[in-house]
This record gives sequence, C-alpha cells and structure tokens, in this order.
Amino acid sequence: MGYRWKKSMLSVLALTMVAGLTAGCGGKDNDSGTAGNKAGQEDSAGAAAKQTHYTLYAPTMTTPVNLDGPITQEVMAKSGVHWDKVEVGNGGDVTQQINLKLVGGEFPDAIILPSDSLIWSRLINEKKLMPLDDYFEDAANYPNLAKIDKRIIDNWRAADGHIYFVPSTYEPVVDEPSAWQGNAQGLWVQDSILKKAGMTKDDLRTIDGFEKYLNAIKGYKDAQGRSLIPLSLGGENFSGLEVVMSMFGVRSNGYGWNEQADGSVVPDYKLPGFKQAFQWLNRLQSSGLLDPETSFQKKDLFMEKVNNLRFGAMLFDGWDNPDLSLMKANNLPDSTSLKALEQKGYPDGWFSPTYLPTNPGVKLAQYASFNPFGSSGTGVSATIKDPDALMKGLDWMQTQEAFILMEYGPESMGAYKMENGAVVVNDEVFRGPKFWGGDNGGMTSVTENGFWWWKSLASVGSTHIKTMETPWPANNAMLYKAEEINHEQGTFGLIPNSSRIKPIIGGAVEKYNPVQSDIRLQYYAKLLLAKNDKDFEKVYGQFLNEMKVRGHDEETIAEFNKQYKAYSETPAGKIEITVKRTLPRNVYSDAPTIIGE
Repeated sequence: MGYRWKKSMLSVLALTMVAGLTAGCGGKDNDSGTAGNKAGQEDSAGAAAKQTHYTLYAPTMTTPVNLDGPITQEVMAKSGVHWDKVEVGNGGDVTQQINLKLVGGEFPDAIILPSDSLIWSRLINEKKLMPLDDYFEDAANYPNLAKIDKRIIDNWRAADGHIYFVPSTYEPVVDEPSAWQGNAQGLWVQDSILKKAGMTKDDLRTIDGFEKYLNAIKGYKDAQGRSLIPLSLGGENFSGLEVVMSMFGVRSNGYGWNEQADGSVVPDYKLPGFKQAFQWLNRLQSSGLLDPETSFQKKDLFMEKVNNLRFGAMLFDGWDNPDLSLMKANNLPDSTSLKALEQKGYPDGWFSPTYLPTNPGVKLAQYASFNPFGSSGTGVSATIKDPDALMKGLDWMQTQEAFILMEYGPESMGAYKMENGAVVVNDEVFRGPKFWGGDNGGMTSVTENGFWWWKSLASVGSTHIKTMETPWPANNAMLYKAEEINHEQGTFGLIPNSSRIKPIIGGAVEKYNPVQSDIRLQYYAKLLLAKNDKDFEKVYGQFLNEMKVRGHDEETIAEFNKQYKAYSETPAGKIEITVKRTLPRNVYSDAPTIIGE
C-alpha cells in the first residue's frame, strides 16, 4: 500500500483527521439536495419512521461533499438522517468563519469541529448548542451512545457539567486500545552509514555515544561528492525539538507545560533542561554536526535533502523518512512486507528508528501521546426541530455496521466481503479509482462516491472491528517500530491534562499564545546560531525578557495554573486508564492476518 494512503488511514488515530483535511476547495455539490432512497430508509434497520432533513456545517473540512454519492446515499438510508445541505470551510481561519456565520444569524442543525477546538466554548456560552446528556443515559432508545465509556464522556464534559457533542473515532474499549497510534517520533538513523562508522545502535544509547557517531561521520561524502550532514531536526519550525527536549527531561510538545511535584505546571523554557538542550544544539551547530539550515528551512528543502540521503541521523517525527523513496528507487513494490524485505536485504540508505540517547540521571520526558477520547465531535443546534431523529441516526453511526459502510462502502461495491465475522478487504478495489486510488490521493474518489468523510460526523474507532489485514509495507513497519520504541523507553503515555484543557475564551493564554509562539521561533533560531557561550547567554536572557514583557508569561502562567488546578478536580481531570493490552496490527508477518480481536 502507498505511503500517502497508509498515513491517511492512520491519522484518525493521531487526533488530527478532521483538522488535517485542509487541501482542496469548496464545491457546487455541497448544496445539492437529493430525494434519497425513501423505500430503503423505511426498510432499513435503525432507520427513522419518517425521513428527516437537516443541515450540517464542517468548517475545518474543505473537500466538497457530493450528497448524490452512492455511499453517502446508503449512509443516509441506514441512519434515517437526510442531509439537505453540507457546508464545508474555505480553508481560512475557522474562528473567523464561525464568527461570520453567527453574526449573519445562520446556524446549522449540526456542526462538526475538532475535539480540541476553542470554538466549542463560545458556542456553549452563547447557547447555540443543546445539552446532549440524556442521550448518553438512555440505553433503551440510544444503546450505542449509552455504552460509550463514561471516561470518554467525562473528558469532553463542559465547564457547566453538560455534554454538548457526540465524540467520533474514540477507542471503543479504552483499556484495550490499538497498538498503533501514529507516534513515530524519535531518533532515526541511516543504517548503512552507522555500519560504515563501525558502530551499532547500542552505541547510540547515550548522548556521548551519539555525539561520537556524529563526529565519526562528519567528513563522509555521498555518491555525488556532497558532504554528509550528520544530524537534522526534521522539517520547518524546529519540528523535532520535542524529541531533543525529552533527552533533557523536558516535555515540550503542545505549549510545553510540565507538572511539578507540588501539582503546579510551568512552561518548558522555565526548566534548566530547556536551556541545556539548546546549549547542546548550539554546540552541535558550532561543530558542524547539525544542519545549519534547521532554523529556517522550508519543508520542501528538507524533503529534498531527506530523499537525497543527506543526513546520517534525524531527531524528528519519523513520517518524512526516505524509506518509501528508497523502495521505489530499488524497484521494490510499495506493498513489500518487512519480512520479505529482511530476506532480500535493506536498500542502501535505509532509515530505521532506534532508542533515544540519554543523559546520566535524566529521565526521558513523554512526547508521544495516546488519546482514546476521539478526534472530532458533532454538536447539535439548540433550535433544532427534531433532535431525537438526528441523535437516533448518530447512535446508529456508532455501530460496527456503520463503520464498515463508511470505510468500505456497501459490500456490493466490491471493496470488501465478510468472512467468519471479519472484514476481508479487496485491495484491488479499495486502492483503486473508486476509493483510495488516483492522482489526488483518493480525495477525488472521496468526493464523488461520498465515503470516509462521514466517520468524522460520528463513528467508533476501528480497533475492535475484526479485519483481515494484509501485511504492512516495510516503510510503514518502520513507523510502527518507532512507536514500539516509544512505549519501551517511556516516552509514550496518555495525553496529559495540560494538553486537554481548552484555554479560556478571551483569557491571557488565548490572547498571548500566538505572541509567545512567534517569540519562540525567533529566539530558537538565535539560540541555535549563537556564536559563543557569551552570545548564547545574552540571547537567552533576551528570550526570557521577551516572554515576560511582550508575551506576558506571568499572566499566562498564573491563569493556566488556576485553570489546571480546577480541571484536575473535575471528573475529566481525574480520569485514569490502565492499559490491559494493546491490539497489534499485521506488521511482522508476510501473510494476511485477522486483527481486532
């Protein structure tokens, strides 16, 4: 399977599926109404007694929705919910789009937003959404909503104690999540260069050993005579910085809040390890071991270097490694399994993940997160005329039957068949032009046939849906191995409370976070490129002063700590999850295997 396809399929488990669909533009099909299949609606199990019509708004979605698509028609028939209009966004600022809609006095019957969107708070405060609490308690009429784990419901409970949206793509069994959550961050090394240096991955387990490797390969040349760049931090905007900070005991992803022994939280840059990490990076930069363009390069420049094997090692998110390009260059089919590739031998230049180097006495900080709570949610208008019918449809969409339909279409389309209670995918069709094939990564097919997108409206996660899965391609198996390493080395865990709190609308955190982000990027580059220790200390002092004066960090830290303390006392803040087991994927075999059981 192709790299792009696999990443699209997995992103729903990494929190970003709806927010990530930012390519494309609105289309004329968004407003098309259809008569629907009335007979099918009346005959289908779970369909409403009468056809009901609603409008839907998905401002973070820009791919147009064809309401005449065969899968969309089937979803509407099965759910009993007919969408007269589905409006998508324009690719601009979501807050501004919704503000304009509110000012214009228009509000749809239902709205889909990322679960972490700040707009939820405004819509709740302005009483645009109806509380949905009763639907999650009424097992007789809404059995699938009622069986959602209460920890998931509590996680999205608003400050007033009510539930305002139906979560989507959450883990159906919180304590038995998928073994694959899309976290491939960490240290990746070019295996052939490591071997040429006469070293092994075990030699890289400490920072001293890692630096020894970087110095050893500093003078290497590639086939074109270009100097090898020992280390990269990934693409633009210091995308691998959270991995570096982990080596110095600092959590730096998100806005970098770190919980202290007294229960308070402080931002990453207030911790000694933050400064030590930049001192280390500055020393690497001064020694010619770190890509000098790390501080300002754009993604396309980074990818050009990656695919030309310019780096000996990368501390980054893992996804943009060159392994798929290497497979193509060596005439290896995209579908080549890891087991088959191991038998053939890895292509020269292959990148693989390994354990993160450690500092003596320093515990690695978490940067990879497990989020069982769902990636998006659907809110219902406070003025909707018939909420029960809509909620009945959303209840049906929590079923395995609904997931399979939204993922693969009706069985008659040929993308899958059921055998012994398991989904058996027909890859020739599923990866073909009606589904994920085509030059646009399948999005044209999504538009025309109307599938996949509906899972962002309402859907259970796929973890416990029995599926006959083909072996993972070798390049994707490397991503899976990276997450396994994150589990083993302790850099993987439940998404922390500090990342689940929504800033107060109009508060200091919301107001000054953008300013602080600009300050960070500006001074990260200056710290990295400081000429000497004296210059570094001067720049670091300026950075702290800017965060205080222009970034108002005293206000933001005080406000966030107050909010963090209050949140920690709520049901959401007290959620505990003990993972009993993770459900593996078919990564290490060379034959189809049933997963999800």
